[in-house]
Amino acid sequence: MINQIINQNPWWRDKSLISHDPKIRELESQSLRWRPEMLSEFDLAVSGIYTLRGPRQIGKTTTVKLLIRDLLLDDTIAKEQVMYYSCDNIDIRQELVELMEAYFGHLRTLGLSEGRQFIFIDEITSIRDWQRGIKHLADMGMLERAFVILTGSSATDLRRGAERLPGRRGDIATPDKVLLPLCFREYIKLVQPELAAELANDIDLTAINPDDLKLVTSFLPYQKELAVLFDRYILTGGYITAINDYSATGEIPYSTFERYQQWLRGDIAKSGKNERTARQIIRELLRISVSAFGWETIAKKVDITTHKTVSEYMEALEDCFALKTLYQVDLNSGNPVIKKLKKAYFLDLFIQWTMRGWVENWLTYSDTVTEKLMGGNMKAQLCEQVVANDLFRRYDRRDWLNSSVYFWKNGGEVDFIVKQDGRLFPIEVKYQQSAGQSDCATMRKLGFREGLLITRNTLLQVDGYTLLPLELFLMLGK
Repeated sequence: MINQIINQNPWWRDKSLISHDPKIRELESQSLRWRPEMLSEFDLAVSGIYTLRGPRQIGKTTTVKLLIRDLLLDDTIAKEQVMYYSCDNIDIRQELVELMEAYFGHLRTLGLSEGRQFIFIDEITSIRDWQRGIKHLADMGMLERAFVILTGSSATDLRRGAERLPGRRGDIATPDKVLLPLCFREYIKLVQPELAAELANDIDLTAINPDDLKLVTSFLPYQKELAVLFDRYILTGGYITAINDYSATGEIPYSTFERYQQWLRGDIAKSGKNERTARQIIRELLRISVSAFGWETIAKKVDITTHKTVSEYMEALEDCFALKTLYQVDLNSGNPVIKKLKKAYFLDLFIQWTMRGWVENWLTYSDTVTEKLMGGNMKAQLCEQVVANDLFRRYDRRDWLNSSVYFWKNGGEVDFIVKQDGRLFPIEVKYQQSAGQSDCATMRKLGFREGLLITRNTLLQVDGYTLLPLELFLMLGK
């Protein structure tokens, strides 16, 4: 079994061979190279077990390989102390245990068993009952000196598995990490790093003071440039492959959309769900767009017998990071109200275009997307989608399955209500030619003394409410 490990760790022959790794070579071949800021969140000096979740093709393996490359540059770390394994050929937890026992036996043979180990197990969620295998290794003391990252593409499975390892994950403050497509701020850092540096700030969206407003006002000369880049972001979303495709040729090839479509369809099949039913539900979600709905409404439209079935399909789509469900909030308790109407947002615009092309049988993407953007209220809806995704990244990444972002609807509606430190803060999106103080009426009626209105062009602060142009809002914060 040690030969299987050696095959996946060519740097055991020579540290420099990490540069020949397919993921590293692919990254180096790109004109726009993204190094996830998340890399700084891993404390390599502390033993413990991290999880790294996120959609397929988002760069989890590349992130892991970048960490490995960093470790191999350290002359105090032996190359065999750094071990990577992809679980594509492992089906049961016993095989995982045997694999790790073989690795630790190899370290003993080399006289390295008393040193640190840096272990990266990729797509561990493909192994049935993987958490029991990791628990066994931890209970046997094998992971006492190990820094471990476990990756997977299922939000629920990796989270539930990690929860079954109480007291075995080490002294880590936030062991569960989520890697998502680039938000607009990160996109600007990638495609226009000089511009991103000019607009660097650490403004708290929920507490914008007069000094903050002065700083934001100084950003106004950059708004037109940001607006041009935002229109490109609408097309590519935050997926590095799509961004690089567009940067090189001015369009995203059909093959790129098709590749991402196939992984989503594959994940639907793996979850035991019917692809045809999933397609019908996605079609309804696209039709509903950013409006509130009930499970029963979708069940009737797609001829499903119970709303419970719709809920199960939505959960499967959430598990593979295709979308996120937004619940209403009880303004008195600050807790979600599960039984009321909900909203659903695709987690990235590129995913939204990919799914739309699938359910509508697009033969070309670039031309069709352009046509869609030219008509109706599509752009305004996409702007709300981008704001939702931005809020999810800001407030939900630390606890992905327990959202801190909600909405409110009862006669009127507030698009988003963020819960932070027990406080509720309202955010409304009005991407239209004119927006003003009157658009804050619902927030004021609900008793909020402060709030945020995201506009197309208006920037001002009055009576506790801040009005910000969309592009500037998306650039605020670290």
